[in-house]
Amino acid sequence: MNLKLSIIDFLKITWKKAVVIILFPFAAFLILLFAFVFDTILGLGGNIIVNMMYSFANYFYLFIFLPLTFVDIDFSSSLVFGITLVLTVVWWYFLSCALIFLQKKAWKHKESAKNH
Repeated sequence: MNLKLSIIDFLKITWKKAVVIILFPFAAFLILLFAFVFDTILGLGGNIIVNMMYSFANYFYLFIFLPLTFVDIDFSSSLVFGITLVLTVVWWYFLSCALIFLQKKAWKHKESAKNH
């Protein structure tokens, strides 16, 4: 019974989760903008530290759009691509649930550390 309630609480739709879902495409856009600004505008491409930051940002970008990384847009049908777009939003919802859960857990840990 307790596990069922915790799963329901984990998956419950809240305003925090909706805001986090909206932030994922914004974060992906900022990653692309970050790469463009550092490489094209500031001319910092080729440096090993900048290349490492590009690589990390690229992995984070691919993680945000994980379902879309498995589909080849040129050779897939529109139905498969549409299903993948829906799965991407579901992926964002799952990520927002996990982030909110971890944030609550960290908050409880921080509060318990203050009390001791």
